[in-house]
Amino acid sequence: TTTTTTTGRRGRHQHRARRATTGVLASTSAADAFVGTWARDATQNQHVTLYLIAHGVGRGAMDKANMEYTQTWTRAPSGVEGEFTVHTTSGSGTNRVLTYPLGEFVEKYESSTIFGDGPGEVKRCATFDPATRTHFVSTVSSLGDETTTRVVDEDGKTMRCRREFKRRDDPEVDVWCAEVFIKQ
Repeated sequence: TTTTTTTGRRGRHQHRARRATTGVLASTSAADAFVGTWARDATQNQHVTLYLIAHGVGRGAMDKANMEYTQTWTRAPSGVEGEFTVHTTSGSGTNRVLTYPLGEFVEKYESSTIFGDGPGEVKRCATFDPATRTHFVSTVSSLGDETTTRVVDEDGKTMRCRREFKRRDDPEVDVWCAEVFIKQ
């Protein structure tokens, strides 16, 4: 079980997401498209094992890449459009609840598959683009820099997730992976 705490702080952050919003202009239907339970379809994974290996996950990387992985998205208690609380569970024992406020925040963790044994913390920045149904998070950790881009398809049944990671201690490690989640 992993316990995660976030400390939010509104701030400016630039990245590749277009027309990112602080939540003021977000449409209800765009944010609502994320709300619900999403199960990863591991048969559609691309490079997830390599992504985990780049984070230092050893022998179990292939097993973890194919394990059950579910996320339940709800609107964050703040009520701000585009801010979400996500409960993640997996076959490897992950049981984490994390609120993604818009802007910069710090995530503290006790232990993490991708950030390392803890305790520790990572600096993150989240944005939401209602026009493209895109939730974007950049992360700076002791291992390196990464981005996670999630987009819900127009039909609202599929969420596509692309993660990119550059390892700080080895510039040759520059990987990406893609996952597909199906709304339950």
